[in-house]
Amino acid sequence: QAILAQTPCQTQGSCTSSSISGHKMSSSAIDTCLAPRPLRSLATRLTVVASPQNQWLAYLPQRLQGQPEVLAVAAAAIPKIPELLSQEGLPKSRAVRRTSSTCSSSSTGAASVSSWDSVEVAGKVWELSQDPQGCRCVQQALEQAGSEEERRAVAEELRGHVFQAMRCPHANHVLQKCINTMQPESLQFIIDELTQQDGSVVRAAKHRFGSRILRHLLKVCPPHQFSKIASNLLEEAGKLACHAFGNLVLQCLMKFGTERHRYQLARCVEQNVTAICRLGFGGAFIETTMTYAASEDQLWIARACAQDAKVMLALSKTKLGHKGALLVLDTLQGEERRRACANLTQHLENLRSSTCGAHVVQFLEKECDGSCL
Repeated sequence: QAILAQTPCQTQGSCTSSSISGHKMSSSAIDTCLAPRPLRSLATRLTVVASPQNQWLAYLPQRLQGQPEVLAVAAAAIPKIPELLSQEGLPKSRAVRRTSSTCSSSSTGAASVSSWDSVEVAGKVWELSQDPQGCRCVQQALEQAGSEEERRAVAEELRGHVFQAMRCPHANHVLQKCINTMQPESLQFIIDELTQQDGSVVRAAKHRFGSRILRHLLKVCPPHQFSKIASNLLEEAGKLACHAFGNLVLQCLMKFGTERHRYQLARCVEQNVTAICRLGFGGAFIETTMTYAASEDQLWIARACAQDAKVMLALSKTKLGHKGALLVLDTLQGEERRRACANLTQHLENLRSSTCGAHVVQFLEKECDGSCL
């Protein structure tokens, strides 16, 4: 830009009346085309590549190459490059301007965040929890609280707002922070509000944010404390197992629940295996159930999966299901395993076409010693 600004066109009227590809080309048009290149980069390229053959033209837009006015501007500009580069106060490149702008906005944002650091949350927990910045202040207050009593005082202001909070994109993070920083007995008010209305637990399990709250509760609280939540979940286990968020809650119940809970979930999987495996996320539920269920329940689930070749094929080809398919094959014994492997060998090409299916093919190769493949 500085080169072109200080270099007058030497040709007679060439920069004002020449025609390039049917369009009038002026000095301002040339300046517009060349301006986006940072000064130092353009200067280096013109200096290094310049030659009688005008190799530097390769760096220009094709529609400008070979035009006499461009050649004239460059020929006059090249001798002035050393002088221009030695001058102070050169115009900044776009990257530098962008960085300065970013830093300015970042400092403004930092000042905005720092202004929230001094906010007193007492008496305003629910109001702040619904705000993008305010919810961070409440979470910070819970983290920095010196005792369980202080955390309980903060959480107490959420009483009566639990169901609203778990559906809020900001307040749900405050609830999660409460669950992860407080003692289980201090979280009883959350469980009480969730279970006081019929169907509220199932609705929460099907909600993007509500399912997170339930999963955290199942991880942190002992089984006897979340027994009512578990009962509500098991009543609708068949539907939740086929739901994108609900199945994640059931997986947590499978991991952290009692033996009775695991038995009931295993029966649910056995009875709904076809519907579960049709879904892309269903394979993860099969894998979790096969991992945490009792050995005899694992066998019944494996038999239910192997009974339908389409179910096994669907499991074997998905990222979330191929590990479950391997667990099924590994659990089966004797003739049942041979039959399941034989059914899958009929779809070898289909399995090899997917990365996950290739892992199942490797199992089949070991099982059959390559004789049937």
